[in-house]
Amino acid sequence: MAITPTRPGWRRPPTLRDPDPQEERHPSWLELFFDLCFVAAVAALAADLHHDPTWGGIARFCGLFVPVWWAWMGYTWYASAFDNDDAVFRVSWFAAMGLVIAMAAGVDTISTGGSGEFAVSYAALQLLLAALFLRARRHAEGWRGFAGRYAAGDALGGAIWLASAAVPEPGRYLLWAAGMVVLMGTPPLAVVAYEGKAFDAAHIAERYGLFTLIVLGESVVAASAALAAAGFDARSGVTAALGFAVAAAIWWIYFDSVRWTALGREGLRRSFTWGYGHLLVFAGIAATAVGVHLAADAAQHRESLDLPMRAIAAGGLVAYLLALAAIQHVTVERFDRVAGRRLIAAAAITASIAISAPIALIAALAAIMAVLAFAESG
Repeated sequence: MAITPTRPGWRRPPTLRDPDPQEERHPSWLELFFDLCFVAAVAALAADLHHDPTWGGIARFCGLFVPVWWAWMGYTWYASAFDNDDAVFRVSWFAAMGLVIAMAAGVDTISTGGSGEFAVSYAALQLLLAALFLRARRHAEGWRGFAGRYAAGDALGGAIWLASAAVPEPGRYLLWAAGMVVLMGTPPLAVVAYEGKAFDAAHIAERYGLFTLIVLGESVVAASAALAAAGFDARSGVTAALGFAVAAAIWWIYFDSVRWTALGREGLRRSFTWGYGHLLVFAGIAATAVGVHLAADAAQHRESLDLPMRAIAAGGLVAYLLALAAIQHVTVERFDRVAGRRLIAAAAITASIAISAPIALIAALAAIMAVLAFAESG
C-alpha cells in the first residue's frame, strides 16, 4: 500500500472528489490512525459481552454495536468524498478520535446505569461530522443539497443523542433508537440530491476491508487471552486453536470472495445493501470471537455452554454468512451457487447451537467454515 506523504495547507476548500478510475486512491495515514481508535471501541463491546454472556448482554452488544459502527461509517464515507487533507480536516479528525476513545470508555458504564457519558460522546461525534458537512456545503458547486442534507441529518441525530442524556433510563434508549433512525436514514436522502458519484468505490472497499481486519483482531486476542488465562491448559488450547481456524476461514472467505463491484453500479439498492450489510459482517465476527473465548473458558473448567453462550458463537457466524449472501446477491444480480452455499452453511451452523460441549461446538463451526472456504476457493 503506497501512501505519499503530503504537507497540508492550513485551510483548503473541501471540494467533492470526482473519482478517477485511472487513479488509485489508498487509505491515508490519518484514516489508518482513525481506525486504531475503533480498536478500543470494538474491544470494549467484546469485553462487555464476555463479562455478561446472557440474553441481556447479547441485546446490549447488538444495540451498542450499531452506533459504534455507524460512527466509523460516517467519517469513512465523509473522507471518501471530502478529504482535502488540510489542517482543519486533520484537527477535526483528531478531535473525533478523542471522542471515539471517550465513547469506548463509556461502554463499561452502560450496564451499571452510567450511559450518559456514552450519549454525550456520541452526540459530539455526530455534531462534529455535521459541522464538517456544513463546511463543505459553503464551497458547494452542484452538490449543495448533498452536503446540506448530510449536515442536517447528522445535526438532528446528534441533537437527539445529546437530549437523551437528560432523559432517565430506559427512556434514554428510546431516544438513542430514534437518533439512529435519523442518522441511518440520512445517506439515502442525501445521495438522491446529487446525480454524480460521491465516493471512490475501490477506496471504500479497502476501508471496509481494513475494518474487517480490526474485528478479526478480536479473534486473535480472544484465542491468545483464553490460552494465557488457562495457563496453556490442553483443553483450552485445543478450543483456542479451533477458534483461530474459524477466524482464518472468515478471513479466507471475505478477502477471496467479497467483491466491491456492486458499489460501482447505478442504483442505490446495491450500494446500500453492500455498505449497510457490513454491519452484520463486523458484528458477527466480533461476537464469534467472544464465543470462542467463552468456549475456551468453559473447556478449561470442563463445563458445558449454556444457550446464550452457544448463540454468541454460532449466531455471530450466521449473521456474517447471511450478510455475505446478501452482498453476493446484489453483486452478481441473481441468486447463485455462492449465495446458496453461504445460506446452507448458515443453516448448518444454526443447527450446531444444539451442541453444548465447548470443544465440540467450536470444532463443528471450524469444520463448516473450512468446507465453505474450500468450496469458494474452487
